[in-house]
Amino acid sequence: MTTAPAASQTVSPTPAPAPIGATEFEILRAEMLALCGSEAWNPAARVLARLVRAAESDRERTIAYRDLGDFAAAQGRHDDAGEAYDEAVSYARMVKKAQPNDPSADELLAGALAGVGDTAEAEGRLNEALAAFEEALALRRSPGGREAADPGAQRALSVALERLADLREDRGHRMRALDLYRESYDVTARLAAADPARFGLDLVATRARLEEIEARVAG
Repeated sequence: MTTAPAASQTVSPTPAPAPIGATEFEILRAEMLALCGSEAWNPAARVLARLVRAAESDRERTIAYRDLGDFAAAQGRHDDAGEAYDEAVSYARMVKKAQPNDPSADELLAGALAGVGDTAEAEGRLNEALAAFEEALALRRSPGGREAADPGAQRALSVALERLADLREDRGHRMRALDLYRESYDVTARLAAADPARFGLDLVATRARLEEIEARVAG
């Protein structure tokens, strides 16, 4: 793991330090993400390997393998990323089975499926990508989900809509893509109205992409 991930594909934003009383897994993950945030890729890779070994629950294993997939994907190692995301999905499904009414289990599985979809799309396996993105979107739309109250979850829903819309548009399904982008625009507009500093640029980008697809459909 010597190639630095592209700036647009970092594993995750740099988190706050692990709280007092944090588990070994939480401490290692905070350290790994901080190293990624400072672009210390080789030390981050070593801590990530320790993170995978330290995971004790299915939830922790999902998170660890998803991070491993993100790290590999950012370096263009799609085979390694795909294997890691597949592991993450397997563990996330076990969490979902054990906690079927827990919205965080839906989000956990949706995040892992998004990684599967991204990798499948990068490798040209478009039917697999579509299936993964569709399932991830269904989970983020699920009744009882957090999207109604949590801005982060609303943004995740918006991103899920746009990832699926882009793939649909690439395959010539422009009306379906248009519907998805309109839905994403509605979500992002609500977010931007409530917090323009945080979500204003997201709204600008979504509006521009929506206008592009509208022009293609009209043309």
